[in-house]
Amino acid sequence: MVRSSIMVTHSLASGAGGMGRLAITKKLVLWSVLVLQLGFIGCIWLLQMGHSQERSVLEQIGSRVNFVLSGGDGKTNPAKGSQSGVRCPRHQDSLNRYDKDFYQMKPEGLNESHPSDYNVPAYVDAEMGLAPSLWCYREGTLRESHHMNDVDYLMAPPQCKCESGWHGRDCGQPEIIWRALMTHSRASRRGGGTPIQLVEASPSYLHRLYYMLELGAWEHISLELLELQIRALLEVVDYFLVYYVSNTSKERHLDVLLGNQTNYVLMRCSSASNCSSSQAYSHFRRQLWMQCGVQMQAQDLLLYGDSQTVYAPAALKFLKYYANDVLPLRFRLKYNVYGFFWQHPKKTLLSGVISSLVHLHSAQMDAHRLQRQASSTLGDLNHYGGWSCELCLPPEQIVLLLQSSHKHQLAAKLPNDTRNAHIDATYMQQLIADGVHMDGSTRLFRLREQSEKYFAPEEALRRSSQYGQLLVNLYDVDILEDLQDED
Repeated sequence: MVRSSIMVTHSLASGAGGMGRLAITKKLVLWSVLVLQLGFIGCIWLLQMGHSQERSVLEQIGSRVNFVLSGGDGKTNPAKGSQSGVRCPRHQDSLNRYDKDFYQMKPEGLNESHPSDYNVPAYVDAEMGLAPSLWCYREGTLRESHHMNDVDYLMAPPQCKCESGWHGRDCGQPEIIWRALMTHSRASRRGGGTPIQLVEASPSYLHRLYYMLELGAWEHISLELLELQIRALLEVVDYFLVYYVSNTSKERHLDVLLGNQTNYVLMRCSSASNCSSSQAYSHFRRQLWMQCGVQMQAQDLLLYGDSQTVYAPAALKFLKYYANDVLPLRFRLKYNVYGFFWQHPKKTLLSGVISSLVHLHSAQMDAHRLQRQASSTLGDLNHYGGWSCELCLPPEQIVLLLQSSHKHQLAAKLPNDTRNAHIDATYMQQLIADGVHMDGSTRLFRLREQSEKYFAPEEALRRSSQYGQLLVNLYDVDILEDLQDED
């Protein structure tokens, strides 16, 4: 009896112990699951935080520059390229500012506009094509009125009200383009072709614009003018393709000069003999594809210029929005010397070219040959496609230019006929002050901002304190006295 009681008690104790261990095991399992869930949620949260931080960083560097170094033989050195840091924009589409450059103008209903004259049902608007809104080019529109109720829609289609110097239904044609189209229209009626095939502007239809900038020898360029060249087209150009001749790398100088607002690829040549435009274009095209994943398309636009040309952005922006195919077009540039305050007696010169890339291929990738093939011009004697600023350098730098190996390309007259006569900075200062060309015989025309419509690029006028050397003749005593009187 006692033995059986002991056995029962032992069995009950064993059962209770098993039940306790089972409960503990369940609790451990539940806590493990809970810890795993919390850990999983924490991992997801950390991943999201890391992704958002990475995205913000990428957005900050999205508009940074692309550095691609080139060796002296014109071939890319991958080691050097990685050391300089190849940075490509996050968004590789073309620089599309349609929402900023255009605004929507919605015509009011006919019954509201002319209740006494017309009693037209609403469905007639759609049938007559009046319902869709009109997009106006912001820069060329007289005033931003989002309703047009002073137009007889039954007699004429809605049209934006254009500023002076702007044309077209949406006021998107600057004067220089309008005049070029008029000239080409008359030529086409006589049997000639038109160099520009136009389409309607659309946010989904926009070409990339590559600006191929040949600087030549680095020691003979004006950093002030170079910065102006870039800033003037900052909101139009997608990629600046810059190449120059130097024995040492100047990427750091350009990085400081251009900041973090531009996308560009650099090519440094050790000598002018291996720095042709065809070699540079092949290099840029290869590097854009290998480093940035950007493939240049046949319908994209290529703008070519030298170290002394500043292009006006209005015509370039028009071609990005409205041109389907562009045959080679030259630019008629305002011919300035020493600065925008002196103009050469010839007034203008033809330089630079813009074209669809497909035509560059037919010119054997040679931008100089493409320029020679251009048969049409953007600009005339009163409306310029840009500015050419010859010898827009400090006097000391002009003297170095004359002393270089390229001096045979420049006609310079000595101060006098004595044996020891030489050109120095003081002599150059006097020429700049008097408005005499370096050849000693050509008298330059004085220009003033108050009386000149195209005195200087708008970017230079907006930042007049930064580009004072190009805007003001610092060596003219009368000018300096006038400035002091104004102060």
